[in-house]
Amino acid sequence: MQGNIEGKDIQLENLGKLIKGQRKLLGLKQQEVADLIGISVQHYSRIERGEYTPSLQTFFRLTEALHIDLSPLRMKNESVSSTMYEIISLLGNFTNTQQQAVLSFLKTMGAGVGVNVG
Repeated sequence: MQGNIEGKDIQLENLGKLIKGQRKLLGLKQQEVADLIGISVQHYSRIERGEYTPSLQTFFRLTEALHIDLSPLRMKNESVSSTMYEIISLLGNFTNTQQQAVLSFLKTMGAGVGVNVG
């Protein structure tokens, strides 16, 4: 079963409700989801209650664990390709240190081919 965020208002205060609803739909307990995504149940509970905004890494782990389809989300820049979405999704599985290493690599690579990497 796959959740879909299409047509939902994804403001920060609604994120917890979306996550909680999908968890219940899948018949999972908070502890089960927390274990799946590698955070404490207390931390997970705060996300569901809207008291805490998850990191990007945790958010992507949540969407994967709860089978939430992010494809309806579109960035304002229409030139963003499916490859870019895949890269963003993969980066969600990396630690912050790994993400920083990838960013550094991309900046170095971009500078080497004359791309303005700001």
